[in-house]
Amino acid sequence: MIRIDKITIKEFRGIRDLTLDLKGENFAACGPNGTGKSGIVDAIEFALTGNISRLAGAGTGGLSVKAHGPHVDSRNKPEAASVTVDVIIPALGNKKARVIRTVKSAGAPTITPPDKDVVDALETVNLHPEFVLSRRELIRYVLSEPGQRSKEVQALLRLDDIEKLRGVLQKIANTCNRALPGLERTETDAINKLLAVLDTPQLTKKSVLEAANPRRELLGLTPLSDLEANTSVKDGLTTTAASAPGRVPKGQAGKDLETLSEALEALKSDAFKAACKAVDDSAAELGKDADSLDGLSREALLKSALELYDGKACPVCDTAFEPDVFEAHLAEKLSHLEDVSKRRAALETELKPILDQMHTAGSALATMIDHAALFSPKIDVTALDEFRTVLRGRYQQVQKLLPLSDTRDVLAAATAVPDLQSDLATLQTAIAAIPEPTKQDAAREFLILADERLGHYRAARLAHIAGKEQAERATSVLKTYGTVTTAALEKIYKDVETAFANYYRKINEDDENAFTAKLMPSIGKLGFDVDFYGRGHFPPGAYHSEGHQDGMGLCLYLALMNHLLGKRFTFSVLDDVLMSVDAGHRRQVCALLSEMFPDTQFIFTTHDEIWLRHMKSEGLIKGRNFAHFRTWTVDLGPTEWDDRDVWTEIEDYLAKNDVRGAAALLRHYLEHFSKEACDRLRANVEFRGDAQFMLGDLLPNATSTLGSLLKKAKSAANSWNQKDVVERITAIEAAFSEAKVKTGYDNWQVNTAVHFNEWADLKKEDFGPVVAAFREFASSYACDTCGEMYSVSPDRGKKEALRCGCGKLNLNLLEKGA
Repeated sequence: MIRIDKITIKEFRGIRDLTLDLKGENFAACGPNGTGKSGIVDAIEFALTGNISRLAGAGTGGLSVKAHGPHVDSRNKPEAASVTVDVIIPALGNKKARVIRTVKSAGAPTITPPDKDVVDALETVNLHPEFVLSRRELIRYVLSEPGQRSKEVQALLRLDDIEKLRGVLQKIANTCNRALPGLERTETDAINKLLAVLDTPQLTKKSVLEAANPRRELLGLTPLSDLEANTSVKDGLTTTAASAPGRVPKGQAGKDLETLSEALEALKSDAFKAACKAVDDSAAELGKDADSLDGLSREALLKSALELYDGKACPVCDTAFEPDVFEAHLAEKLSHLEDVSKRRAALETELKPILDQMHTAGSALATMIDHAALFSPKIDVTALDEFRTVLRGRYQQVQKLLPLSDTRDVLAAATAVPDLQSDLATLQTAIAAIPEPTKQDAAREFLILADERLGHYRAARLAHIAGKEQAERATSVLKTYGTVTTAALEKIYKDVETAFANYYRKINEDDENAFTAKLMPSIGKLGFDVDFYGRGHFPPGAYHSEGHQDGMGLCLYLALMNHLLGKRFTFSVLDDVLMSVDAGHRRQVCALLSEMFPDTQFIFTTHDEIWLRHMKSEGLIKGRNFAHFRTWTVDLGPTEWDDRDVWTEIEDYLAKNDVRGAAALLRHYLEHFSKEACDRLRANVEFRGDAQFMLGDLLPNATSTLGSLLKKAKSAANSWNQKDVVERITAIEAAFSEAKVKTGYDNWQVNTAVHFNEWADLKKEDFGPVVAAFREFASSYACDTCGEMYSVSPDRGKKEALRCGCGKLNLNLLEKGA
């Protein structure tokens, strides 16, 4: 990460030309709403990432960086809208670098020096856009739904891929397990067909060899001593052609015809009918419960949605979903259907024998239809083909179960077998007409067919074994992944939870020094409960005030960033975040940031001057590391309270003979000036509960205080026999007294009552000397080298010194022996 040394903003958002010298230290931008503070935040984010959060993503109303990044007057000159950031990179030994980015080439910043280590450091910042935090974003960690909180937190911690991968692994496991029944039936079919050829009830090595070897011996082939995985029972056979006249093996075709007849009879049997009736009764019972029936439909829909989800949008409603959110959303809904899932599983168990019988009949039909196609001419078995289609439809409906009424209809008609006698008789006649093969031909046909079906069986068996291994492996991987990641996540959340509670206790040590919190991760969710004064743990929004909730948001953000970056957390922009923190704990917040994050540069924005003073008095903001905006115009952008801008602007008013405007601005500035002077000089000011101080409440006190301090400094210098210092103070006193006298004669002219009455027809010639007097008067409060207003040190307790920012003035206020 980096620290910002200086930022220069030109024609960007509402800023025309602004340079801020941050010096790599904490910095605050203060001013009323609408004075350009957020423009600075936008500029920092843009310079470092090429993006502006407020102009990108959902809810921005069609705004874009390209169209709305430049100042409105430069909307057609994106090349003029630029931000230059000078940075310090602590990880590279405080190496300095510069980033220049224009809106026209937002994706291609100019980086100097273009060293790889510098580019990598800046890319790290680009990967962590969360360095900018607004109040709106802060509260999302605290008050959002557990699922959304989990998404936000995991995105911040770069953990979002964990749930995505979990979803992928779950999908793989589901797919593997769904394929198993089909693979099992295919293997069973292959076994039955092979057994039919072998004419044996059990498939073993011995039964295969006992069937094959006599035929091999008849054909003069060497008997097989063993049956390995790749042994061919027709090994050594010189031709694979079947004997004349047809290619249909007479003996096997006859057996297959018998198998088909038996399968069809089985469909019509009382046993099958009873089985269908029993399942139908169970289905009817389930159907009586409207909730369960609805639950079955919902469960099926949810599972289908999970299977069809493409990682982008819900396949049902076409709503965009992130993978982890979508899966968590559906998982939650499925969890409510657990009872329905159990009843469905029980019904599917009852249906399995029926499905097996249907599959057997369908397979026997397919075999005979294949035989029919081998005759010459081909035998028309349309009735068999049509029934196979019907049977396939029944099988598919029973397999998918829903709609339950359709499955019940199928079960009711499952024993209905059309009259297939004509086709069966035709096949029987055709098979009987095949010439009886010689013993050698019969043996050859046997070996060829047995070898073919043995091959099918081996392939089906290997596929089944591989499918089971895949399913077991996928399930195991999913389980292991879940166990490992859950443990890791729990540890991460525990660490964050501990840090969060420590931070929160620090800013609420007066009344919540025993505060604890609970971050509770579960699949796709992150629960968050906090202690409420020892009365139990509740969601943050339950009893805590909004100010406390905002404090929690800040603490949770800091805990997350600390976990994510550790020592690399060197930079953070808090856009009006501290404003929202409970006012009674701002001082503690300053202490938290200063003490717990001494290596992090914080950039604050606030519209509360009191907050700014808090930050300065607590040492969070040092020296003049702040920008105090007073106003903003579309022509000039934000304007700071500094001499150059104020006096130039007043002169501009006078040049137009707008004395009223010049006087109003002068008075406004003097109010700001005197407030700052009273603060720095620790002047005694009559307390006002509404904090609305008039110029008369402040300026006399600031003036008298500075005079008293100079006298005290002179007295101290005399006690130390520092004649040169005494002479210097005397000169300062003289200049100050002269300036004070000049303004004392003329200050009635800055009275608002004067300038808003017609009789006060002042001209610029009348008011120009007043401006000059106050300018000289204001400058007598500041160092002529650094321009910084004098201030008393320390800011609390006994006044010890009067100083400026650069140290040129450093007057001791303590007399010898004091």
